[in-house]
Amino acid sequence: MKEILLVARQELWINLRRPGYILMTLLIPAMGVVVLLIGAAFGGEVGTFLESQFAPNQKGIGYVDQSGLFGPPLPHYQGYFTPYPDEASARAALLAEQIDSYFLLPADYLQTGQVVFYSTGGGFSTFAAADSEEIRSFLVEQLLAGKVDPAVQNRVRAPMDIRAVTLNASGEVRTENPFSWIGDFVVPYIFSILFIVTLFTTSGFLLQSVSEEKEGRIIEILLSSINPTQLLAGKILGLGAVGLIQVLVWFGAGAALLIAAVALFALSGVINLSLGTVALGLVYFILGYLLYATLFAVAGSMGTTQRESQQIAGIFSLAAALPWMVIGFIFTNPDLPIAVAMSYIPLTAPVMMLIRLGFGQVPAGQIALSLALLAVSIALSLWAGAKVFRTGLLMYGKRPGLKDLIQAFKQA
Repeated sequence: MKEILLVARQELWINLRRPGYILMTLLIPAMGVVVLLIGAAFGGEVGTFLESQFAPNQKGIGYVDQSGLFGPPLPHYQGYFTPYPDEASARAALLAEQIDSYFLLPADYLQTGQVVFYSTGGGFSTFAAADSEEIRSFLVEQLLAGKVDPAVQNRVRAPMDIRAVTLNASGEVRTENPFSWIGDFVVPYIFSILFIVTLFTTSGFLLQSVSEEKEGRIIEILLSSINPTQLLAGKILGLGAVGLIQVLVWFGAGAALLIAAVALFALSGVINLSLGTVALGLVYFILGYLLYATLFAVAGSMGTTQRESQQIAGIFSLAAALPWMVIGFIFTNPDLPIAVAMSYIPLTAPVMMLIRLGFGQVPAGQIALSLALLAVSIALSLWAGAKVFRTGLLMYGKRPGLKDLIQAFKQA
């Protein structure tokens, strides 16, 4: 144990002084401070500025009614929706940039519901504009104007004013404001982002350390006084402490910034943080980090050069980032079969489960099974990794082959 702690202390001391580590650790809190200061200094002017930069400069929408069902636009639509007697005049107005787009209502519109939309933008923006809520509201109100009661017309236009109610396990109504879910969404989401960032920084240091020591033949001196398993455990423990320090700095700064934001912008009670969610995020972060630290150390021992080791480690990095490649599907369905399956696979479970926790309730059984599989995989990776680590460290000029790895596993 003494040798493991000695290696861990050395790794911790070396990596805490790396300029890249210091810069990455301080950069994220510094960005938060800058955002907070800008918000405090300019207040509502920031929102006005962003709106002016990103809000589209809309000239209006034209329409050609060949169905005869639509009269002049209602008063609150005048100035934005402009009727044209024929398609030629509407197209001329569009090409002259007098309007942003126009749509054509054919003679059989009432039977088919078909609407032809024209614009000059192209791409996704055309389809988004054609399916806009404002055009739907315009068509509904124009069709019902003078035919149904105004109250019914307004309700058809906006049929729902949703008030969400959440029940606890005993069936009682939970009292929460509309934004109280933000805390439980943001915490796992941030943990997943920080996991990827930390993985590519501090675990990368572990890969670099092992490959440099092997390439420079320093490893021979180390192995004369310590066995490979102790060396691997010490490096993982030291780099784990480096990653944990980084995360603690980030979350400490985040907590301080949150307190400052509450004081400055009167956000008290708006964002609630669940201790259970924070605890789960921390557990997945630590277990995932231990797994990947072991794999990165093994990758460092298998390559003949640092570049070759990085190529081997790239396979594991791809697995860690894989959940982010399917996040678009998780937005609509966090319980998608592929998402549930990736919650059980040890290489993708840390990030995938953190993402799913941010989008809704995950069954306790799934969380327990995911954590159990992750813990078992860490134990197996440490056992197998130590054997591969020992074999890879003592081979120079070539990577360990399949026969070498089989022989390593056969040894006691």
